[in-house]
Amino acid sequence: MIRPLLLAGAALFGAALPTSPASAAQKAGRSWTIDDQLTVPEVRDLAVSADAKSAIYVVRIADRQSDRTVALLRYVDLEKGTTRELQRAAWIDQLKRIPGTGDWSARIDKGDGVQLYRIGASGAVTPIVAHPATAIYGDTEGAVLPGYGHAPLATGVRAHSWSPDGRWLWYVVLDAAPFVKAMRYDDTVTAERAQRRAPGRATASIYLRDPGGKDILLATRPQSDLRTFFDRSFVQWEKDEVRFDVMETDPAGGQQVVTMGWSFTSEKIRVVDGKAARGYWRLPGLHGGRLSSEGTGDTRELFETISRDERRSLRRFAFSVGGFRAAGGFLSPDGRRAIAGFRTIDNPRFGLAIIENDRVRTISSAFSLNYCDFTVSLTKGACIAQSQTTPPSVVRVDVASGGVARVASVSADHEGIAPLRIEPRTWINRHGYKATGYIVWPRGYTKGRQYPAIVITHASDADDRFATHENQWEYPAQLFAERGYVVLLVNSPTSRQNAEIDAAYEAWVSETKAVSPEKLRQLIWLNSVATFEDSVKELVDRGIVNPAQVGIAGYSFGSQMTNVTITNSSMFRAASSGDGGYLEPAFYFNVAGSYDTVFGGPPTDPAALANYRRLSPSLRANEVCGAVLQQVAAPLIPSIDLHAALRKAGVPAQLSLYPGENTATDETHIFHIPSNRILAMEENIAWFDYWLLGKRDPQSPHADRYALWDKMRDAAPRSCSARTANDENRH
Repeated sequence: MIRPLLLAGAALFGAALPTSPASAAQKAGRSWTIDDQLTVPEVRDLAVSADAKSAIYVVRIADRQSDRTVALLRYVDLEKGTTRELQRAAWIDQLKRIPGTGDWSARIDKGDGVQLYRIGASGAVTPIVAHPATAIYGDTEGAVLPGYGHAPLATGVRAHSWSPDGRWLWYVVLDAAPFVKAMRYDDTVTAERAQRRAPGRATASIYLRDPGGKDILLATRPQSDLRTFFDRSFVQWEKDEVRFDVMETDPAGGQQVVTMGWSFTSEKIRVVDGKAARGYWRLPGLHGGRLSSEGTGDTRELFETISRDERRSLRRFAFSVGGFRAAGGFLSPDGRRAIAGFRTIDNPRFGLAIIENDRVRTISSAFSLNYCDFTVSLTKGACIAQSQTTPPSVVRVDVASGGVARVASVSADHEGIAPLRIEPRTWINRHGYKATGYIVWPRGYTKGRQYPAIVITHASDADDRFATHENQWEYPAQLFAERGYVVLLVNSPTSRQNAEIDAAYEAWVSETKAVSPEKLRQLIWLNSVATFEDSVKELVDRGIVNPAQVGIAGYSFGSQMTNVTITNSSMFRAASSGDGGYLEPAFYFNVAGSYDTVFGGPPTDPAALANYRRLSPSLRANEVCGAVLQQVAAPLIPSIDLHAALRKAGVPAQLSLYPGENTATDETHIFHIPSNRILAMEENIAWFDYWLLGKRDPQSPHADRYALWDKMRDAAPRSCSARTANDENRH
């Protein structure tokens, strides 16, 4: 339970913003369109000026004309509310205020690869670091490391940080390693299975630019250093040295984080901590330590860890700090105030925890606060505010009073949509485990009428943000609601709620045997099946949902949940599974340690094979009671195996591969090509309309598939009605 004593000063939005989803739902406007779904603004970063009178932010949007996702850099006057566009580019991120100036810096791709630029309040954009020897970085084959679903980027500058006085610049550049035509053997061959091109290789160089403009090489790092390549590192500017993290291989063959320090006086580098904390989110506390949340549910506790032997408790709070969707962490120069972004547990919403004198108060409201930045003293700042029903807007934040005031809209087009009724929910399934989520009600919902329903899941990601890709992927929840569906955005029972589930996820991620394979499978996957069924059953029992018209959809991790659900439940008459193949036996050698934890060994082990038969979707294809669509970005064997097994079992099944822009630029796991996103949404609409409602749209770009679907429907071998009554006992 959150202690009211510590929450004094919690703020609500002023009258400029709707005060609740209920009031927002009365707003007049137009209905959602597919273009609206495609062009939902994706704010990625924000930085305020030194006096908090202005700010810049980055929003990514889908541009149908160019068929690219583009980045827009916008300037906003926080006093007048006026905005203007400063730059449009293939990529913009890492917005930072340059101390001692009125300017900012950012990584921008203006056609010469991702480089570092200075941004003036006037709109001038000038280079700071240009590194033409770029490496291809992204999510496609031939690129270096994952890039979070964006097209491959020619990357010169990977990361940067300014000293508090703005005189020193720490930065990282990438250099592509030359391709060596050579034989490859054993593990290097198996690591490239199902790929047309070998993954890219690169090295990283870490530099420090001194006040005179001289660049000092601090270190050269191999691609195995994931901290430098992937996490953009973590930089601490101390009085006598600059500190940063790298990742080294430990004696056991694993990886450990090492903190390095470069002295401003001796101009030498040293190891500060040979085994630093592994956490990705370093939130500074008042005593030189790092803030973190531990525990589950009402017992979750906020700590500052100062050293291995010392840490302080800041009491219990029903929220989690850290995570890349929260607002980050900030510390005032005098060490008297810290700010950490948080995500609430029961109704996933983002806010700010203000820490002063070892006491905590919050700034929160009926809206999520993401992508925040503050003045050096942490007195004023700006954030992006949004909710399930309210499009993102820029807001001012007064830290002392907790006041939040709207400044400017991020997307005027989306402001014109009449909000749908979206209800936050917490479900407790038949086993007693909590899960959070939302119900998106049909436009014009009428009491006493039965509606079709679609469950959309991506494990535990659905939270109080506006129609974001991570909440619903290529499953257009708002369009489904406009078409008369009840849409349930259902999270799996999460480790944030329950200690047992937390231990199961920890064992799975760390690849240990701390939790038995049977218990782990039950807590993570089958427990989710029970939650999805029970969330729908509640609405069926209330006469709201037609039990013969229920579908389920899930992407990536959600595809695992979808595939397990349709092979363990007879409730769902149609399913859409997005680009996932984990849990299939064919994937074992890609993730052997993980599979050993889940199944107890490889599928070639007779003792473990029985566990695969209990969970692997392709081995349970005969249990499926509905039509299954798979949408993939690459023809990987696990997805193909599931499709083949479904077809062999007589299940109506379709496997759709979405093309890349050309042979060298493939579609990514998270679709980044606007035309593919439109096609995927339209395919999902056509699929569920056909299999749940019997509807056909001759104008659909997928209308040529109806004849094949007719044949699959007519050839389906049996009904699942006889199994329905037994499902509850199975879980």
